[in-house]
Amino acid sequence: MSIDPQALQQALGRIQPHAIDAHLRFLSHELLEGRAPGTRGGTLAMEYIRAQFQRIGLDPVGGAYLQDVPMVGLTPHPTLAFATPQGPAEPRYEEEYVLEAGVPEERVEVDAELVFAGYGITAPEQGGWDDFKDVDVRGKVLLVRVNDPGTADTPDFFGGRALTYYGRWTYKFEEASRRGAAGALLIHTDESAGYGWNVVRTSNTGTQYGLAGAPEFPLQVRGWISQATARDLLARAGHDYDALIRDSDSRGFRPLTTGVRVRASVRSEVEPVRTANVVGLLPGADPARAAEPVVLTSHYDHLGVREGADGERRIHPGAYDNASGVSLLLAIAEAAASMPVRPPRPLLFVTTTAEESGLIGSEWYARNPLFPLATTAAALNVDGANLQGRTTDITPIGADRSTLGDVVRAAAAAEGMETRPDPHPEQGIFYRQDHFPLARAGVPALALDHGLTFEGRPEGWGQRWYEDFVTNHYHQPSDNYREGWDYAGALQQGRTMLRTALSVAWGDALPQWNPGAGFTRR
Repeated sequence: MSIDPQALQQALGRIQPHAIDAHLRFLSHELLEGRAPGTRGGTLAMEYIRAQFQRIGLDPVGGAYLQDVPMVGLTPHPTLAFATPQGPAEPRYEEEYVLEAGVPEERVEVDAELVFAGYGITAPEQGGWDDFKDVDVRGKVLLVRVNDPGTADTPDFFGGRALTYYGRWTYKFEEASRRGAAGALLIHTDESAGYGWNVVRTSNTGTQYGLAGAPEFPLQVRGWISQATARDLLARAGHDYDALIRDSDSRGFRPLTTGVRVRASVRSEVEPVRTANVVGLLPGADPARAAEPVVLTSHYDHLGVREGADGERRIHPGAYDNASGVSLLLAIAEAAASMPVRPPRPLLFVTTTAEESGLIGSEWYARNPLFPLATTAAALNVDGANLQGRTTDITPIGADRSTLGDVVRAAAAAEGMETRPDPHPEQGIFYRQDHFPLARAGVPALALDHGLTFEGRPEGWGQRWYEDFVTNHYHQPSDNYREGWDYAGALQQGRTMLRTALSVAWGDALPQWNPGAGFTRR
């Protein structure tokens, strides 16, 4: 069955820059105080989106526009010290380390050996890679590198230059928990993380969020330390940091008991958090396909109010990240709802909570889906709308993994753009957006990131803009609303997303994962 061309053109024409701007202006306003989950500002954002879904004409699901996500907030007050052969070392909180409890308890204490575990990876399918070998690390605190062993020179090994899930910080904590460790400290470098220590500080201080109840991957403590701190600690125990890093790049690496002892304490203010994903349904025309929705997602939360390095508390508005994505999604939803002819499959719009805390809202949906995941057609995510003008390209993250790639390439071409691969594969963006929990649950999924080749700009301007944003504005108070943004690129991005969604909703067959994608329908 083919898409109705008249209905498509009418819908595309309804995505308007003034609507995107109006939503974005409100959602990033200082009155919403950075939209942290469960806060007044986060609740205002949630209620605003619910009202917009209702105004647009989307239906509630199961009688509700809100899917409650039970969460807990922990505000940590940590201390961290190390006993080394050369005496005690006490790094400075926020400047040299961040630390939180990995369990929802008011106080945790750890006194344990520090073990350097390389990348902290066990990956049998990667030639039997195992950083742990037969070493028992139960009750230890692991010192772990971020990223994975793949390089541009080894394209078939850990994804080559492209980061695999094994390289993500979430995996490191999960594997440490599976191994029975008491805690894990990740070594930060700008290159391995893809962002500076300023992002680590703002993202991992203040209230931290998790799902309520017993955590799936408990650790007593978990956090990050700077590379300079790790180097100093190892040197105090007679170890050469650079040599250990080189050793851990080899398959024969074994965990090293460093001779350093960790003494950590975290006192936490523990509070229940009331928050929710906001959902709105555009029903399909074919009752036989009512359980085959195309899911369109974007997260509405941000960091709230955080204390800076100077001790001042500041609002983090999260305009680009991700009030812009939600604003674009609302414009897409309004356009789709205006169609006089409905596609056979439904469109389910989901704005998620607590993405900044580790894709929690999306993970909750994947565990508690409103429609069967086995028949969910696809998941499309937007995180960051293009506010800088038209581009000649677009970057659908994950397009090479499923048959959605052909659909999005055709949609982009219809908008005069070519699709390009992720320009920063080493940063693992596929695993950092809200489509990923659905992909892991078997639903073909991708993220519609905008391109960086801007019309009328000098060559390389887009890359320079991206680097400036990551260095100076990502997860910082300066990510705020600005007059005069150029929404022409957002229109391209939104029209491509809507074309893709409607093509799937009108398509004969469900999208499928490609062989070797690492995911399968369940």
